[in-house]
Amino acid sequence: MLASVPALDHLITVGLIVLSALSLNLVVLAAARLLAGERRSVYARLDGADLPQVLVQVPLYNEGPLVRRILGAVAAFDWPRDRLRIQVLDDSTDGSCALSRQAVADLKRQGFRIELLHRTHRTAFKAGALAAGLKRCAAPYVAIFDADFIPPPDFLRRTLAVLEANPAVAYAQARWTHLNAPENLLTRIQARLLDAHFRVEQEARWRLGLFLPFNGTCGVWRRAAIDDAGGWQGDTLTEDLDLSVRARLRGWRAAFLIDLTVPGALPASVPAWRAQQFRWNKGFVQCALKLTPRVWRSSALSFRHKLMLTLEMAQPLAYLIGASCILLGLPYIAGAAVAGPTLAVAAVWASLVGVLGTVGFLLLGTTRENRSGAPLEIVAALFLSTGLLISNARAGLEALVGHRSEFVRTPKSTAPAAVAAKRRRYGMIEAAAGIGLLGFALLEQPAAVLYLTLVIGGLIAVGVMQLLDGRDLPKLARLRQ
Repeated sequence: MLASVPALDHLITVGLIVLSALSLNLVVLAAARLLAGERRSVYARLDGADLPQVLVQVPLYNEGPLVRRILGAVAAFDWPRDRLRIQVLDDSTDGSCALSRQAVADLKRQGFRIELLHRTHRTAFKAGALAAGLKRCAAPYVAIFDADFIPPPDFLRRTLAVLEANPAVAYAQARWTHLNAPENLLTRIQARLLDAHFRVEQEARWRLGLFLPFNGTCGVWRRAAIDDAGGWQGDTLTEDLDLSVRARLRGWRAAFLIDLTVPGALPASVPAWRAQQFRWNKGFVQCALKLTPRVWRSSALSFRHKLMLTLEMAQPLAYLIGASCILLGLPYIAGAAVAGPTLAVAAVWASLVGVLGTVGFLLLGTTRENRSGAPLEIVAALFLSTGLLISNARAGLEALVGHRSEFVRTPKSTAPAAVAAKRRRYGMIEAAAGIGLLGFALLEQPAAVLYLTLVIGGLIAVGVMQLLDGRDLPKLARLRQ
């Protein structure tokens, strides 16, 4: 006779309640985006005779020819050359530094104040490179751009106008758009996910006055805020989130310029996207472990702000909790245990909030440009995001146990054979997990396949796409020219 297992019931129920809370966080932000009034920034009138000094930092790591494109965009800034310093922070190990050296020399001949900093030891990764650059320049404002973005000529004038008018603002963040969104289904899905992040989540936080994280690129920092918050630190994989939280705890604010857009290239292969998401998810959990105690001890934040900031940093734990709930739920599928009424209700509620909330979130982030194909792409986004379950759960677990890993830049070129083989092996793991879960459910309780459709389909899809893709970003080379 089947029996309920109270301890197992309670454990899974708690996990489902936490998942529901993380999903409701996004639902609340989506509702705020619809209901909260617009918030406009205050702009200062910039006097051409008294413009401040600005340092532009371009951190690079094995980016190849992309350096010439980003430096071309920086050179086109509508800003006096005598008040502009440019640093190319190139930690490359693949020979890309020679390309950076040539690009820097070309701009020097044109009269730009530009220098190349090449570190032979990649201490603290991107954070270490940014910190090393700051030691060589005392400019009051610091703009940061990753190599795969192309800022518009008026970028500095628009961001500096906000910072000059608002002394309490630590940084001004622009919105990302996408150079290669139409390239394939994966890039269209990423564009939709990022549009929802910027147009719904970031915009809602901005309107509500909540913590607004720096996204690592396409923004300008006030140097005083960087120093006051303790500077760049390399003990997490998301140095941008880390610094912006520490700045917020020191009382600094942020500005979001939703109308200022900067196009950038999206990973065009599943292995590259998977690596990017692993780093982001692990870094967020590392920041949650590092900073959550400080957040709740802070007297500068209200309870509402502390709760929303904690949920934001802990959001990636949804993958680890979800994977744990699936593993703990296998005895129920096998018929070795029967779910109690509380667990059954929690499972249905968590599923509805998770799926419907995400669909609504993505729909709200839809733009005129990507309205076509929205239903298919939103469904595909649900499957592929769920297909990262194993990888992102591992990211969260590694962060929790304190396992350190290298800062892996999102691949921009063909991967070495060893790396490609490693990622194909990951694909085998995910495909096997999906097929194994499907077979187990069909043998033990076929009806469970319906409940696990997203997990099974997502794992198989992500696994197969990695097995078929032996190279990273095979088509992105066109965008590097």
